[in-house]
Amino acid sequence: MNQARMNINRNDDGQKLIARLVGCLPAATFEMETLCRLAGVKASREIRTAAVECLQRPRMLINPDFVAQFCKRDEHLFLLVMHEIWHIILAHTRLYPRVTEIHNIAFDAIINAGLSRQFSAPEYRGFFDAINSADSFPSLLLRPPVGWPENPEYPTEEMGPPGTREIMERLYPQGNRNVSADPLYEEILDLLRQAGMGQEMVVYVQPVLLGDHEDAEREGQAVANPLFTDAMKSLVGKWPKFPIMIGRGTGGPPSDWYSKIGTSSEEARRAFARTLRRCLGPQEGRYLRQMRSLVPGIGGMGVVPNARDRMVSARKSLGVQGLLWSQPGLVRARVHETPSKAHVYLDVSGSMIHLIPHLLSLILPYVNSGQADVFQFSTYVEYMPLEELRKARLHTSGGTDINCVLIHALEAKPHLRRALILTDGYTGIPHPDLASRTAEQNLHIYAVLPAESASVAQLKGLAKTIIILPPLGRSRSPWNIGQ
Repeated sequence: MNQARMNINRNDDGQKLIARLVGCLPAATFEMETLCRLAGVKASREIRTAAVECLQRPRMLINPDFVAQFCKRDEHLFLLVMHEIWHIILAHTRLYPRVTEIHNIAFDAIINAGLSRQFSAPEYRGFFDAINSADSFPSLLLRPPVGWPENPEYPTEEMGPPGTREIMERLYPQGNRNVSADPLYEEILDLLRQAGMGQEMVVYVQPVLLGDHEDAEREGQAVANPLFTDAMKSLVGKWPKFPIMIGRGTGGPPSDWYSKIGTSSEEARRAFARTLRRCLGPQEGRYLRQMRSLVPGIGGMGVVPNARDRMVSARKSLGVQGLLWSQPGLVRARVHETPSKAHVYLDVSGSMIHLIPHLLSLILPYVNSGQADVFQFSTYVEYMPLEELRKARLHTSGGTDINCVLIHALEAKPHLRRALILTDGYTGIPHPDLASRTAEQNLHIYAVLPAESASVAQLKGLAKTIIILPPLGRSRSPWNIGQ
């Protein structure tokens, strides 16, 4: 009897949650369609805040106690649900080989800022403010500053390590204006590392994180679930652009966005240089290798007159018989090999956003010297001229499809023998026919992956060489709270 009452109460909680969500969302909006695609909402006290559960059909799990405490407004409940959906869509647990607490803080900081900026109307405000404090680090990264957006009070120097105010100004710009210098995951992670976070014996105030960070396997099942994936593919292209360009997606309308030229470690530069040299043909002025080729020359003597025979007048002056003429032809001679460039395909999908500034610094010197041509790809391939590369101006749909790279490389003229792909490995599975053609045409794929995010599973059967670069970032001096 008690168990039956408990089930009834849980069902009632779920119905109340659905009613609240439907009541706060206008009909025919992308949010309503998302919730319908998720196919269900269930109240559950087994999770701290919210999570997506994927069994036969995906559904949203929401803790009713958390909702009762922090989601007084229906719009706040909506923000909680959208926060979890963005975690799943952006596949945060797959961005790094081992996701730690500081990664989760960086993920929540980016998503909370994006949702606050996307839904900045008064009725949405107050949710993130209520669950985290504005005067303690790192909690202040997970909520808007006091007075935002009109009169934000950004943190002072005493509230966090150097650079905290700058990060907050970029996460929450005054007046909610558009900015081109949105913070990257790595910049927030560097800030947290300066505070000593991620190290043992460091005591700090625990922030409140949303979503199911404790169960990475649950999120992995959600991403791998075909029903959920198909639903998200049809939705992402219809959604309004997220204020902060983050994460990985299945592709939407093409758009321009600006990154920046960052820095990279000396070890990463050397490893990339070694790999790039393997993709280059011999170059004049550097390589002295020669090959035997057929070139125009004197093929022999004959009776056919040749007006270009410069020895005729000399033979006549010497009284030598003038019936034989030099005949043109092709002769073998040692000549320099034809210089070639490396073909570099740069992944500019959503999951690469935090890595692209470092990778651009690796590529730029070789494009500037004429040793490489760069092609950016997401769900299509586009040539990236030097001027655009210097401006760090990218063109992307946000998704990733390795098949567009294979088609472009296989159809290249002249025939391409080697191609270098700079990616985090989340490229999708190559089509079997394209993979077979790649092997038949002896096209050697060099897959170069940054250490910060390297997934080899999807490229293992395609790339003949997979290289994981050393860490791209540089270490900074530690900063400890309380010192």
